[in-house]
Amino acid sequence: MQSFTEALRMTWLLSDADMLLHKTVASCEREIEWMPNVITTHILVSEAQQMFTELVEKLQRQAKASRITLCWTAESNFRLKVDSTYKGNRRGTLHRRKPVGYKAMRQWAEETFPSECWYDLEGDDVLGILATRNPDESVIWSGDKDLMQIPGAHLNDAGEIETVSQLQADVFFYRQVLTGDTTDGYPGCPGCGKVSAAKLVPEEGFTEATAWGAVIKQFEKKHLGADYALRQARLARILRNSEYQLDELQLWTPPTIQYDQATTVAAKT
Repeated sequence: MQSFTEALRMTWLLSDADMLLHKTVASCEREIEWMPNVITTHILVSEAQQMFTELVEKLQRQAKASRITLCWTAESNFRLKVDSTYKGNRRGTLHRRKPVGYKAMRQWAEETFPSECWYDLEGDDVLGILATRNPDESVIWSGDKDLMQIPGAHLNDAGEIETVSQLQADVFFYRQVLTGDTTDGYPGCPGCGKVSAAKLVPEEGFTEATAWGAVIKQFEKKHLGADYALRQARLARILRNSEYQLDELQLWTPPTIQYDQATTVAAKT
């Protein structure tokens, strides 16, 4: 945990707005049973607005930040161009519906608080880009574990600031490629859980070349090629500043991998 003096230097809180709003509106939903078999759900907008404002202010106090930016997900998503099945498990299912009032509350929040929403990107990507573009002043808040692949200062659920190193962030990313993410609907490498991924991509002696080589080998053992592994990696990757320049997205490019001393192979891009 960082000292108070260190935390003061980091004045810009970057917040996962989608998660914050979903948490708020879902908490404010109320049911009314008008008669047998007739039940409706509603929210009091004023209550939801007050709760959202209090949560934003609380996060800003915890981060000791002089300013905050809410990062939102755009309607379009570049990952669907990488794999059309991305988050397919969420589409058309009642249990994945947005809470009542979500759309109206989002419009209000974007008009009320400093906000960023970039074409084709998820809110996580906006967080990742801004945080790695301004590493000395940024603090990230998100309840999504995927953000652990972004190096820098993170505000945790206990209201404390933790630092994710470059090594920890890179290791997390390659392990995530192997384990996949059922919430986001991409499988990773079949049969590869967290324990196996940690053994395949250890922190000790880590390099991106050896990590990617280990990832490719594991996918090949499951009779899945480098192209499939690359799609999983591009779905898993939270964008960093180097991958988004002048409003242009650059898909993650894998390092050249070395299987042994005699054979070096560049993965397809």
